[in-house]
Amino acid sequence: MTAESAIVVRGWPGQPRPEELEGLAVSGERPRTPYVELARALDAEVIDAGYLEESGTRTARAAARVGGIVEGQVVEAFVTRRRYRHLVAFADRIGLELALLCKLARSRRDLVLVSNWLMGPSKRRFLGRWHVQSHIGTIVGYGSVQLDLAAETYGIPRDHLHVALQPVDELFWQPAAGEPEDLICSVGCISGFRDYRTLVDAVRGLPTQVELAVGSLILSEEHRNERARLFRAAIPPEELPENVGYRLDLPPRDLRDLYARSKFLVMPLEEVDFDAGVTAITEAMAMGKAVVVTRNRGQVDVIRDGVDGIYVPPRDPDALRAAIQRLLDDPELAARMGAAGRAAVMERHRLDDYVDRVATIVRESR
Repeated sequence: MTAESAIVVRGWPGQPRPEELEGLAVSGERPRTPYVELARALDAEVIDAGYLEESGTRTARAAARVGGIVEGQVVEAFVTRRRYRHLVAFADRIGLELALLCKLARSRRDLVLVSNWLMGPSKRRFLGRWHVQSHIGTIVGYGSVQLDLAAETYGIPRDHLHVALQPVDELFWQPAAGEPEDLICSVGCISGFRDYRTLVDAVRGLPTQVELAVGSLILSEEHRNERARLFRAAIPPEELPENVGYRLDLPPRDLRDLYARSKFLVMPLEEVDFDAGVTAITEAMAMGKAVVVTRNRGQVDVIRDGVDGIYVPPRDPDALRAAIQRLLDDPELAARMGAAGRAAVMERHRLDDYVDRVATIVRESR
């Protein structure tokens, strides 16, 4: 029996299937995965790397051999599109390429795109030159700024745009017992627009230990090696002060332990127009940690300045150091902000609420 919906997620070699991700979540090894939970809510097929290899059409598998896994997934979704009442792309690249194929074929115009960075440079030709938005019925975004820009720049109707704030598995990421160590952390890879250089300058000479960490997805060795190379190129180990260390590819439970041991999270960001860093920010908030974050154009929907975190200007190590020192000097303030952050997660970022909202949007999409 064919599923009513299909969710296309970006695939990579060795990508775990939904049932494996679900099993790891049940065993407590990792948080629940949003697209897996959404697939259950929609009774949807997940077109990932494993699906392509096991059940993909010959045409899609041929496309994957030539252009890579993602191209194969796009072709698979296009070739089989009439099987499904709802077709959901859980990545900008997949959704825009699929919309282009549908437009060229004068086919369905009701795709649902769950977008992360719709206004990124690589997307301009799809939206500005080829106008593929004509074949996307609904766009769901994590941040309001990106959707506002999409409406203003490309004329996408406002009623086609929906905000569903970053979800976090509040059952996996939750406050831990005990006092934190004399430690603060910052989480995320260099390619996620982190400004670790400013952070290193800000904390140089502080007596507090600072841990830079990159959480681990289940990636190929090639991807892991490339992430490590980029990190070391941007922040050479020999240039780090004694109080700063870093750890790459932390499994979820180890990352959770790092949040628990830390007094608070620092999120130094480059100036971007989307909510970079929001995954780590909401994880830390769910753990009951205050957050110091760079104020930029795209980061407006999560942190409430002075309530659950502190905003600082971009590329200003003095301001960043002052904010860090403020929370180090006032642990009661850090604790109050952390508690407020946890309350905000429970009110606005729970994974089940996100899934319910997106599932409703998909079912009502046209």
